[in-house]
Amino acid sequence: MVKKRMKNLGFQFDENSFNKLFPFYILIDSNLKIIGLGKSLSKTFPSIKLNDNFASTFEVKRPYIENSTTDGLKTIIDQLVVLGTTDDSVDLRGQFQEYKDSILFVGSPWFISMNQVIEKKLTFHDFAFHDPLLDLLHVLKTQEITTQELKELLDRINNQKKDLKRDQQELNRLSLVASANENGVVFTRPDGIIFWCNDAFLKLTGFSKEEIIGKTPVEVGKCEFTNKEDLNKMIDPFFKGETFDVELVHGRKDGSYFWTKTKGQPIMDSAGNVIQYFAMIEDVTEKKNADFKLIESEDRLSFLILNLQTGVILEDEDRRVLLVNKKFCSMFDFEEEPDLLIGMDYSNSVEDLKRFFKNPDLYVARLNSILKAKEPVYNEELELVDGRFFERSYIPIFRDGIYKGNLRSYVDITLKKNHQTLLQNEKEKYSSIIANMNLGLVEVDQNDCITLVNHSFSEISGYSMEELVGKNASDLFLTKESKEFVGTKNILRTQRVSDSYEIQIKNKTGENRHWLISGAPNYDINGKIVGSIGIHLDITEQKEQEEKIYLLSLIAEKNINAVVISDAQGNTEWVNSSFEKMSGYTKEELVGIKPGNLLQGKETNPETIRYLKDQISKGQPFNCEIVNYTKSGEKYWVKIQGQALYNKKGEIVRYFAIEENISNKKLLENQREELVARLAKTNKELEDYAQIVSHDLKSPLRSIHSLISWIKEDSDKAFSEQTLGYFSMIENKVEKMDHLIEGILTYSKIDKENLTLESVNTHQIIQSIIDIIHIPKHVTIAIKNTLPILMADRYRIQQLFQNIIGNAVNYIERDPGYVEIASEEYVDHYVISVKDNGVGIAKEHYEKVFKTFQSYTKSEHSTGLGLAIVKKIIEAYNGKIWIESELGEGSTFFVKLNK
Repeated sequence: MVKKRMKNLGFQFDENSFNKLFPFYILIDSNLKIIGLGKSLSKTFPSIKLNDNFASTFEVKRPYIENSTTDGLKTIIDQLVVLGTTDDSVDLRGQFQEYKDSILFVGSPWFISMNQVIEKKLTFHDFAFHDPLLDLLHVLKTQEITTQELKELLDRINNQKKDLKRDQQELNRLSLVASANENGVVFTRPDGIIFWCNDAFLKLTGFSKEEIIGKTPVEVGKCEFTNKEDLNKMIDPFFKGETFDVELVHGRKDGSYFWTKTKGQPIMDSAGNVIQYFAMIEDVTEKKNADFKLIESEDRLSFLILNLQTGVILEDEDRRVLLVNKKFCSMFDFEEEPDLLIGMDYSNSVEDLKRFFKNPDLYVARLNSILKAKEPVYNEELELVDGRFFERSYIPIFRDGIYKGNLRSYVDITLKKNHQTLLQNEKEKYSSIIANMNLGLVEVDQNDCITLVNHSFSEISGYSMEELVGKNASDLFLTKESKEFVGTKNILRTQRVSDSYEIQIKNKTGENRHWLISGAPNYDINGKIVGSIGIHLDITEQKEQEEKIYLLSLIAEKNINAVVISDAQGNTEWVNSSFEKMSGYTKEELVGIKPGNLLQGKETNPETIRYLKDQISKGQPFNCEIVNYTKSGEKYWVKIQGQALYNKKGEIVRYFAIEENISNKKLLENQREELVARLAKTNKELEDYAQIVSHDLKSPLRSIHSLISWIKEDSDKAFSEQTLGYFSMIENKVEKMDHLIEGILTYSKIDKENLTLESVNTHQIIQSIIDIIHIPKHVTIAIKNTLPILMADRYRIQQLFQNIIGNAVNYIERDPGYVEIASEEYVDHYVISVKDNGVGIAKEHYEKVFKTFQSYTKSEHSTGLGLAIVKKIIEAYNGKIWIESELGEGSTFFVKLNK
């Protein structure tokens, strides 16, 4: 079917060729039936078959659409789309495209690690050659490993006391800066709660500090005029621990509002965890009002353009006419009124208008090149077949970095051109010499006003010749200090003295440049000084190169790591002091010798040596770890990074390398491996011990229980009711002891077992718990809303909620009793609550109930382990549990679990 449809497109693609380009495509008909699948997509999601319903199989995660209908999908065509599947954790990332009466999705899986690729049994050949995903994942994995190693190294060598003192000093400085800042400044905790703000923020919002502290920025600033999308641009990066920069409407206490530019960034600890958030709020209301006024100015400008004597046409990004004036129509013989051209597709106008120009093919090629480059072109001359000359200017229009169309103008310069031709014939003999000089030439009168410049000077100054002639040279280019210096040179010119000097100037764009100037007096035909003439050479690049060379030499010499530079044959030319200190050799002992001949020894890996030689011989960068030896024979590890240096001809002229002593790092790595092995052995022994103790304790308990049962069966009538009551108490205690042992075993195994991650429907889990546990007749359990689906271990989730719900049921004495279960979704987590009207918990017992063998009641149902097991399971998932309770009123347990 795909092959047949490809044929109709006019492309010569069969299904196999299309699969090579887009191996993860999906083709959907108008009834949302899947009629085509890429071979790699079928391999990644084997449960998805042809003729499956797209809406039942896939979910559009981004951008948001209400319903996954055909019309709904068409609204997000030509946008970045993220698709999720109903039974898989891997998303697809790509775009939709209309294809005849169907919709085509092309994209690729959004893997976040190489492990996911391996789990799906995908290989390099399952991806299109142009898909960079695998390369990016390799880079990410390498970066992750490197980052982890650096963190471990820093954790061991950092002095905590100095870090704390430095952090406190930095915080004090930040506090002083923030307090004095005219913009609003707030600090929040990672959960968004504001704990500090400056006086400027209070002034901006009208709130008091007491009204702000303890609330989130959203609670303080959100009002009816705040745009939800703008708000999400701040909230989403905040909870991801990222910086943000957003403009949005901020409410005031009195009900008014103002526009803000809000910039925020996280403050990290040494482990890279967000500990605080810092945000600066700038009032940009005036700027926004100016933007609105700009729109009004654009309307007025449109009126002026329509009446200009310059031909003007304005097109959008799709080459549709937005504006055209009468002059343009008359220049190109359009009989229609300009208004009739508005909205017309002008993409074919290049071919339609080429008949007017003397060289039509050149006109077509040049205009297509301009439209493709999307860069400004000014006053480009065009010759027409009827002898006229036009000047064309092209200005691309961008909004927020996105191309929105272009403005083209045409000026009839026929008269100007003819006049210029006459003048050109008169000046040709002299102006061609001046115009083609490689050096900038300037003539000024005795008042330092420019009378003549050549093209080269126009280029190095950034000004056109028209902008320069008649202007005062010193005012145009010089700073106050430079003016004083040039003033002394002008005095020399009046004394008929010529000389050369360097000076710093500012060109048209305000950029600082360095010029070398050779100046001399300028005479008239009578030998009278009428000004001066100067030859100018822009030496900025040379000055910058000198500065760079100086800085590089300082960096290399002062670097704490060893730096070595060798010639093209690998012989040492230069080393820094750190290299001398690390190796024990002096610079004089090293120069002229290959470093490896002195530094490598018996424990140096031959494979690493061969790798270095191979990379150097190919002129390629090298990066490795190797064992070296000092002059005294002491072994040390170094990490070497280096590469070849090339001249302008592409020839290798030198090699340089940076060497870092990583001996301590290697020692720490060995110690870490030994520690991990010992810990693994200890954990295994503890687990085995728990199993043995559990078996040995439970066996006699079962025997006691059986013996009591036999005694009661054999001599039931021989015992008094009191004695039988004692037997029942013994049985209950034995049963409680059995539950206690089972709880201890469960508690000890929670963080030692590998948790299976699967899609767990908590609604179904909790419903099954309600069905199996004993619920007294006076107690009712209700689920208030649909509970979420989590990626977790099904057994552990059942354990977690069975303990919480069972605990709630056991402590409800009033009639009627109830237990309500509900959930609430947040950006990156869910909060599930279990509320009851039981006996309640005193505030001083909130923490106690989660500890092992701790119970705040004397209930026979309590082992002191149930809620301890709950907390340990939640912590295994990096979640959180807390209580809100009042004695005699009931309790609510809140469970936060990440998505």
